[in-house]
Amino acid sequence: MDLDKARECLNTQKGKKPSEIGEAVDLLFQEFRSYKKIAEQVELSPERISVFHRIYKLPKGIRWQVDNRKILIGHAMQISRLPENDQWMLAFVVIEEKINAKDTRKIVNEALNSEKDLTGVLNSVAGIDSDSIKALLLPLSFEERFQITCSAWGKEMSWADFSLNSIREATRVDIKQIADELTKIVKKINLDNS
Repeated sequence: MDLDKARECLNTQKGKKPSEIGEAVDLLFQEFRSYKKIAEQVELSPERISVFHRIYKLPKGIRWQVDNRKILIGHAMQISRLPENDQWMLAFVVIEEKINAKDTRKIVNEALNSEKDLTGVLNSVAGIDSDSIKALLLPLSFEERFQITCSAWGKEMSWADFSLNSIREATRVDIKQIADELTKIVKKINLDNS
């Protein structure tokens, strides 16, 4: 996206995802360093531009939920005020517990202004016990659950720990190992070409 396309994106937002609008804002912000200067060139207020920029700075997975309208822009703006780990937790709770934007603002304000961690704030402000949220009610058949359980017990683990470890292992990227493998491939190609 170039500057002209970014301006066009902000002037014709219909059908655009919040992350697309945020990307356009980010590009323009890198160029002009001011929401006010961007607003002079497009049909958005500096405040609205700031909101899209904050949303764009959220982790990719949270932006995905905003783009899919599982998290509304009002929620996302509040979530963006928190440190990243708390952003993930609050985004998750917003979706699972269907918290409204007003309560989300209360939770964020309390989290930022108190000594409590976010789980404590969720409990005191919204009456949400984080242990009671059941996120991974996966639609697995008996056979699938049985296979996971057998594999987990074979490793002397609960199925939940086994599943989490499996997911971590599957998504872990070892940059050094990849670099070593690429070096081996280059050496082999060089030897073959000699």
